[in-house]
Amino acid sequence: MNRTSVLFVVVVVTGFALAGGFVAGSAVADETVSEGVVLGDAADEEETTCEFPLEKEDGGGETVTVEEEPEEVVVLAPGTAQYVWEIGAQEKVTGMPVNPFTAYLDGSEDRTHVVDENGIPVEEEVVGLEPDLVIAGDIIPEESVESLRDAGLTVYHSGTLLTVEDMYGEIERIGQLVGECEGAAETRDETRATVEDITDAVADEEPTTVYYDIGFPFTVGEGTIENELLQLAGAENIALAAEEPGYFEISEEIIADNDPEWLVISEGAEVPDVTAIQESTAVEEDRIVEVNPDFVSQHGPLLVVPLEQMAEAFHPEAMAETGDPTPTPAPDDGDEADELTPTPDSDDGDDADEPTPTPPTDESDDVTVVDEVDDDGAGFGVGVAVAALLALAFAVRVGR
Repeated sequence: MNRTSVLFVVVVVTGFALAGGFVAGSAVADETVSEGVVLGDAADEEETTCEFPLEKEDGGGETVTVEEEPEEVVVLAPGTAQYVWEIGAQEKVTGMPVNPFTAYLDGSEDRTHVVDENGIPVEEEVVGLEPDLVIAGDIIPEESVESLRDAGLTVYHSGTLLTVEDMYGEIERIGQLVGECEGAAETRDETRATVEDITDAVADEEPTTVYYDIGFPFTVGEGTIENELLQLAGAENIALAAEEPGYFEISEEIIADNDPEWLVISEGAEVPDVTAIQESTAVEEDRIVEVNPDFVSQHGPLLVVPLEQMAEAFHPEAMAETGDPTPTPAPDDGDEADELTPTPDSDDGDDADEPTPTPPTDESDDVTVVDEVDDDGAGFGVGVAVAALLALAFAVRVGR
């Protein structure tokens, strides 16, 4: 891939990463592992008790010791915040990214904003909060982690999550770190049960063909959470015909030759003005599913929302027999209904070019079939050009 292509990939995927995504699967995945940011120790599902002091090896290979149960926690990535909210430990969070990528988390606007417009921790803000524990998502550069450690803070650097199974383990790890093992076990079990209900429902269905667009010509291949979600939802990803891993540029010929029956895009994104897509069965028959890009890219428990949306679209009769398996996102102060609805961004310093998450249409997360697309073009952050130079500086880590 030439430098121009790399830059474009970085801009696309960085917008994805700033949303808190544990950006998975890529042509340079092996290089990422060599950087030391890999999946942390696998969680044992029987190990659900919280005992302190706690020693835990993080994604960078460091043994992190948490002496006492944390009362004040700072999380440095939106994806990590989702985990903490879902297990019911949000009251411990004093600092986090307060931006469009966390606006759906009820009460997030009341926390201290601790990252800059590129998603990099602002050390003065983090240190000033004097947290008992800092949890850094894998999108946080190792240099930032080390700097915070040098400032005397206890920092756990999460590893890269590549699969739904990895996500279950991360739920447990976060629960142990913050002292909320009961909530973590409950969230893990409910999430796993929901995924199994959906996959069981569609298991005997003939897979439908799908094209997953993240900003043409970029799509998803093997080693990405999107590809796994498509498979779990009873679909066949036509991009696999290209035999390319991770996020890559697909040709119109492959799309035309494999004529997808469905198109998946981000909420608010435009259907690409590309002949092979516009003339596909998916577009001609209005078979278009919009999914929340944050719920996908953050690789947390809310993955079940887009998973269910896609499964209901692809196999409505089979899914009708399951009822409504999707668990309600973790309640905050008893207000469950607001959990999926983004709240206005309260931080005036956020970059105006960052994509704003769009809420699902209602609590049932019905599939959105698009007859007309708006011109705002939200979604996977192709327009987050402000992050490009930063991303190039650590592209091996997050620009995969």
